[in-house]
Amino acid sequence: MKTIILGTLLCLAAASTATTAQTLPPEHTVTVPGNALRIDVPEHPRYMMRQDCKKFVGTYDLSNGDTLELRLAGAVMYARIGKQEEHRIVATDHNAFVALDRQLKVRIDHNDDGSVDGELVMVVPAQNLSGGDIVPYHVQSIGLASR
Repeated sequence: MKTIILGTLLCLAAASTATTAQTLPPEHTVTVPGNALRIDVPEHPRYMMRQDCKKFVGTYDLSNGDTLELRLAGAVMYARIGKQEEHRIVATDHNAFVALDRQLKVRIDHNDDGSVDGELVMVVPAQNLSGGDIVPYHVQSIGLASR
């Protein structure tokens, strides 16, 4: 009987916590559907030789109509989305990079058939809409348009 009562109390407490979390105002929340949309900088970035970095340099079309540009300056890589500011990036895998400021991460797949695809995960800044509403900043996943 004690187990059933304790279990019921735990369920009620969890439901109460969930209800409280759902009633937070939008400016205090960030929608992140799943753990895949985390932008973490590794404690020890992966070392990538300059010649390996070169195959990722270029401009990529994004599925939302914007572009992603990756460039190499000496041994340092940078990423830029559209006309936004550049972000210094480091390798996290043989085909993945993350910005040191945690504003974006990108995976670029060079396929055996010569096509290129991948994914960009980025922080989208808060926006003021013309109707007065505010869209809070959020993390968004954007596919690279295959080429």
